[in-house]
Amino acid sequence: MTAVCTTSSGVSRQKTSRVLSTGLALSVALAVVGAAAVAEAHAAPQDSTGMPPSDELKQLRQKGEQGDVRAQFDLGFMYFTGDRVGQNFAEAAKWWRRAAEQESPLAQLNLGAMYQKGVGVSRDYVEAAQWFRKAAEQGDATAQNDLGDAYQEGVGVAQDSVQAVQWYRKAAEQGEATAQSSLGKAYHTGDGISRDYAQAFQWFRKAADQGDATARSNLGFMYQNGEGVGRDPALAVQWWHRAAEQGNTSSQYNLGVAYNNGEGVAQDFVEARKWAEIAVAYSAGESQMKFAALRDALGRKMTPDDVANAQKRARDWIEAFERRLK
Repeated sequence: MTAVCTTSSGVSRQKTSRVLSTGLALSVALAVVGAAAVAEAHAAPQDSTGMPPSDELKQLRQKGEQGDVRAQFDLGFMYFTGDRVGQNFAEAAKWWRRAAEQESPLAQLNLGAMYQKGVGVSRDYVEAAQWFRKAAEQGDATAQNDLGDAYQEGVGVAQDSVQAVQWYRKAAEQGEATAQSSLGKAYHTGDGISRDYAQAFQWFRKAADQGDATARSNLGFMYQNGEGVGRDPALAVQWWHRAAEQGNTSSQYNLGVAYNNGEGVAQDFVEARKWAEIAVAYSAGESQMKFAALRDALGRKMTPDDVANAQKRARDWIEAFERRLK
C-alpha cells in the first residue's frame, strides 16, 4: 500500500504581483489597474440614456488636451472600462500616458500595468518597471509592491532580492497586504534579508488579518512547526481553514493531511478526502500530482460509501465556491 503523505505543504510566496495574476477578461479588467484607480475615478455625468452628453465629453476632452491631469486620468479610465464611451485600450493608454508624464502616480501605475500585460500597448516589462518606479517613488503602495515583485522575479529589471525587500517594506509599512505577505516570506527564507522567523510571523499576521490567503496559509505552517511562535497544530488548522475557504490550494492540501493524521483536529478520513479532492480540482502540474497522491492513498483505506460521501462534500463545496466568485 502506498503510504499517505503525512507532511504539510510549506511556506509559499505569491508567485506574481496582483497585476500579473489578474486575468484579461473584461469583466475583471478593473483589477488590472488596481482598486485605487477605481476609487479615484470620477466619470462624466450621464444623460437619460446612460451616455455622457456630447458637450460634456467634449469639455472633458478639451480639458485633457489643455493639460488638465485629472481630465486626462478620467478619460483614460473611461476608455479602459468602456464606461460611457467605446472601450479602447490604446486610447486609454494614450490618456494615461499624458497624465503619467505629469506625475500622476495612479496613471503611472496603470500605464505600468498595461505595459506589463500588453494591453493597449506592446508588452514591455522594462517600460512597465520604469512606470512602477515613478509611481513607487511618489509613495504609491501598490506600485512599490509591484516594483518589489519585478526585482524579486527579475522581470524588467535585474533580479535583486535585497531591492525587492526594500520595496516590499515600503509598501508593507503602508499597510499593503500583498507586500506584507511577501516581506514575511523574505524573512522566512532569508532571501534578501537575514532569516528571522519572529519577523516573518509578524508580517504574515498583519497580512492575514487583512484577509491575504497566502499569508493565512503560511501562518498555519508556522503554527504547525513552531516557527516564530509556539507550536499549535489546532491554530494551524484554523488558519488553513480560513485560507482554504478562499481557494488556497496549499491550505486545502494541508487540511487533508491534518484530518488524515488527526493533528490539530479529530481524525476524519472523509473530510481529509474532501479537501484533497478540492485541492486537486484547483491545481495543476507537480502540485496536482502531490495532492492526487494524498487523495488516492486515502481512497485505498476508505469504504466506497465514505469515498462517495467525500466526493459529494467536495462537489458541494466547489459549487458554493464558484457561486461566490460570480
